[in-house]
Amino acid sequence: MINSDSEPLGKVKQLTPVHGGYSADFHPLLHYIPPTRENHFFYRNGLSKLIPRLAVKVHSRIDECYDLWERFSPKQSMFDLWDFRYSWYEGYQFTPYFYTLYERGIPLAVLPLWWSDCRKKYLWFGSDWMEDNNFFVANEKLIDVLFQIAPNSLLLNAIEMRDQWVKKKFFPLLKPDDPKNLKNLEGIITMDQLLQTFDKKSRYHLRSDYLKIQSMNPRVIITKGKDLNKLNRMITLNIERFSKDPDDESDLVDPQRRKTYERMVRNADSYDVRFIEVFIQNHLAAIDFIATYQSVYYTMKGGNDIDRFSGIGNYMVYIEFEDALRGAFRTVDCLQMDNGWKHRFFDQKRVYTLEK
Repeated sequence: MINSDSEPLGKVKQLTPVHGGYSADFHPLLHYIPPTRENHFFYRNGLSKLIPRLAVKVHSRIDECYDLWERFSPKQSMFDLWDFRYSWYEGYQFTPYFYTLYERGIPLAVLPLWWSDCRKKYLWFGSDWMEDNNFFVANEKLIDVLFQIAPNSLLLNAIEMRDQWVKKKFFPLLKPDDPKNLKNLEGIITMDQLLQTFDKKSRYHLRSDYLKIQSMNPRVIITKGKDLNKLNRMITLNIERFSKDPDDESDLVDPQRRKTYERMVRNADSYDVRFIEVFIQNHLAAIDFIATYQSVYYTMKGGNDIDRFSGIGNYMVYIEFEDALRGAFRTVDCLQMDNGWKHRFFDQKRVYTLEK
């Protein structure tokens, strides 16, 4: 059984320990996927000899989860980094459940989950705010096995579909998620070149708002590094920005979310953070929180005084594109959720959800 006092009742699959070469913490995969007619798919999928040799263990100790993460993560995206995901764990303290397949004590596949007390669902470790999510497998044939042994009340978001998944058992269950918003900057050196990639109307409004704010003689300050004072300014302005609409309240009113952002800044070792502030007549008109990793520039969060400074939102988009070009970043990642404007300046990439 899984030894966790905070285990959500009725959710995690319970198995009777079997002592046959495995410790009591391991459970033969045959208990999950016995060789029955309904499981014929798994056995004809080239796994008939491997399944009897596999065992399942669910890890909830954070040090063990870290070891597995570091072993399997491709580290191609900021979302692949333990430092970033661990910030969310520190903020919410939700119990991790890393469903892991072993062969003779060697991990072959991991499904890194946590139980969200807020959503009452199993989500990716780090919440459904995570993007660029991966199935951690040594062999892609094991993805179906991971999904089969995963608990119910499961929601996996922001999955990038691969062509070879058409024959997967879980393939028909994939549903469109909110697309990612990305801008490829390769081959683009100047803002004039970048502006030409937008449609005429979007280009006009972006340039017009930029010139309007520029006419007010703004001071733009870019601060690189772990500046918690800047973070607190951003949080305050973000909450004020959305306080007038009770149906669109800032997520930063939640103390757990605020702590998560604080840890996100403190833990910025394998990735970098910066803040962009715009002052107009000594008034803070906008402040955005940016993260960078390798060649990607992530627009994380921001706050602005749009009531006083009309067009400040587009101005910040312009300034961030300028900053990304100066830094020779190849991609600007504006994350999921269009919010009614991102499609004007970013290409949208399809991603999917998977539920059970």
